[in-house]
Amino acid sequence: MGRVLLGIALALAALSSGLLITHSIDRCLGRCGNGTRCVDFHCAATSGAPAPAKPSHRRHSAISEPHAAPEVTLHPGDEKMVAAGDALGRPEHIDFSKSDDEGHERSQEELDRVFHPLEPAITKCITQAVGDAPLESGRIEVQFRVESAGKVSRVRITAPALLQRNGLAHCLRPLVTPLQFPAAGGASVVSYPFQLK
Repeated sequence: MGRVLLGIALALAALSSGLLITHSIDRCLGRCGNGTRCVDFHCAATSGAPAPAKPSHRRHSAISEPHAAPEVTLHPGDEKMVAAGDALGRPEHIDFSKSDDEGHERSQEELDRVFHPLEPAITKCITQAVGDAPLESGRIEVQFRVESAGKVSRVRITAPALLQRNGLAHCLRPLVTPLQFPAAGGASVVSYPFQLK
């Protein structure tokens, strides 16, 4: 009789400790909120409450899983060349009868001296506009009209449609507009090409 009682006592102890273990383990690791309960390692809605959205982080995780950025793909027309900005007009004829300062045509060296310091900022605008897109090649053309006094009056950017949508013209225009070139006998239209590699 003593053995039977001892066996019953051990069985009750094992059963009660098993119940305690079962109730103390949260199989959903504390992710279920109000109105939900843990069922088979998933949070399930209780009586009419909507099922919760999958949590973006785990409460008990020491290291959160990184969120993978969606892969950027090109769509039809993304590489098509599109112009944005002003109509540049035609260059004017230069009047060589004017004084030395105003009676000459701007040389390429004069244009490059003013424009080339902008190239790092222009490259940055292009890089930002490309972003993560798999655009491996393309041509960007920065064109502007320089009036006879040397002030830039109009700017036009020609580039792939994807770059234009990503703000390339809006980034480049404020860089080019304040440029001041040497005075000349007439207005000129200047073009600087950039190539994506």
